[in-house]
Amino acid sequence: MDNAQDDAAASERTSPPPTMQSEKSRTKKWAPKTFNGCLTCKRRRIKCDEGKPSCQRCLKSNIECGGYAPPKIRLFEPAGSSSSSSAGPSSIAPSPLPGIPTRSPPPKNPQLHSYLNSYPHPQELALVPSFGTEEEYRSFQFFLERTANLVSVYSQPYLWTVVLPQATWHQPAIKHSIIALANLHQSLTTSGSVSTQAAHDSVTHYNTAIRALLTHKPPIDVVLVSCVIFWCLENFNGTEKAAFDHMKAAIKILGEWKAKRRPDDPAHDLISTYIEPTIRDVVRLAPVARLEELEGQITAIGLSPQDVRIINHALGQTFEGLEDASTYLCEAISDILSLTTLASSSSMMDHDGGAGALSDEVVESINDLDARLYKWINLFQKLTSTGPVSERRMLVVHNVAAYVLLDLTKNRLGVSEEPVVQPPRCRWSFVVNEVEDMLKHGQGPAVAVADEPGGGSLSGGLGFIPPLFLAATSAPNVEVRRRAVNAIRLLNLVEGSWNSELAAKIAEAMLDVLSHRSDRSPHHPRDPSEVTLGQMRFGVDVQRARLYLRWNGGENHRYVDKEIGMDNIAPVDP
Repeated sequence: MDNAQDDAAASERTSPPPTMQSEKSRTKKWAPKTFNGCLTCKRRRIKCDEGKPSCQRCLKSNIECGGYAPPKIRLFEPAGSSSSSSAGPSSIAPSPLPGIPTRSPPPKNPQLHSYLNSYPHPQELALVPSFGTEEEYRSFQFFLERTANLVSVYSQPYLWTVVLPQATWHQPAIKHSIIALANLHQSLTTSGSVSTQAAHDSVTHYNTAIRALLTHKPPIDVVLVSCVIFWCLENFNGTEKAAFDHMKAAIKILGEWKAKRRPDDPAHDLISTYIEPTIRDVVRLAPVARLEELEGQITAIGLSPQDVRIINHALGQTFEGLEDASTYLCEAISDILSLTTLASSSSMMDHDGGAGALSDEVVESINDLDARLYKWINLFQKLTSTGPVSERRMLVVHNVAAYVLLDLTKNRLGVSEEPVVQPPRCRWSFVVNEVEDMLKHGQGPAVAVADEPGGGSLSGGLGFIPPLFLAATSAPNVEVRRRAVNAIRLLNLVEGSWNSELAAKIAEAMLDVLSHRSDRSPHHPRDPSEVTLGQMRFGVDVQRARLYLRWNGGENHRYVDKEIGMDNIAPVDP
């Protein structure tokens, strides 16, 4: 472990992240634990027999069984109960933490509680004794609501939305590095004194995290996690060299650990399931020229063919400004839409491969688009201080929406994906969250009137309505769709051929189709994924100013018809 610490320190601008350790000696080896009682028994604070689909406790008590939450893997042991540097992390307590004086809980916040309730990490996080100073608590809240969601789009969601939030409560180094990252993110998405103060706080917590890391002998998994967090921070900051140094240290340490690990190493599951895939995600964003410095070490992370494709993808350009970034995205989105339009065309099929087999050219195009979207964020990181904040944020929203569109196209074409071992990336939620936050803080478009159709558009022809409409009509969660519809209405905007009122009405009509579902009837949609734009048929009666929609779910479903009045909808560009 001493070598691992030296390597991590060598990669840091000031000193890179080793990991965290506890302060007392460990009495029991770490192993993942799950606590899988039903939600009703947990609420009643009684032991559950864990019967499926409903537990016997609830059935015998004649009450409704609330079902089971996703299993929670408890990863880090509270400081004060362990200190051996060789032992792996242990559990995090979901209730008031041992060894911490009772204090008044942090102020309740409905948005934070809503966020916590939407993810499978401990819902009691916001209810335990004070997280620290008011500034630290606000920054942690910002991380939960904003930063973790953004990073999860390009990396491993469970690590950022579950593992790291748990670890912050008992590991000072992780806590301060997470706060530093959140503050940096806030400084890049705000302006004025708020941005300046957040940037200052980021540096302060960055240094505090480094000092905490250097005063301990942390276990290997924490060394690796720390390298990843600091890589992310430097990448946000646009400091490519420092970010690469963190990644280089992580790969070297991971390779040494793999060469020496024992079969019963308690850190194995955490590293192989969450940390190593995150390091692979990090490598995708690294400059090809610098990766040559790693030589044989990079084999330690087991790159897939698509990983290699993304790494070697020829960028062909650099972004001189936001206009270049917007143009790049417009071209990628246009190519994705072309694939979508041709999705059912026989010209896309390989006639030698049998019915339904995609041609090599189509598969190549899909993989190339995936690489182009991933590389976009690489180029965009160098524009972190360029142009209006709202435009930078919306360009990221469009990049994420392009991923959603590409995923939908893959599904329609039947392109197989690698097995999913983590919760799916909540890209739809990110799109809606970002626009909601922008509208809340006055970063939305200027209200456009009917005779100024381009009044709210972004550079390069990208706007606010399209990504929200995509979320409102394709998100697998009804609540996300409803929030997207509400955000579209708040825009009150005309962007070229897009009219926010008409877009909201169409998405709302699709939600109404879902309201026709019946648990007893197989002829109505039961899931949002069954109601998509591809299943809708449209017709227009110009004289009556009516738009007609028909949902056609296939031969096993009945038609559902909807009618939309367009009398008061502003005209758009032809």
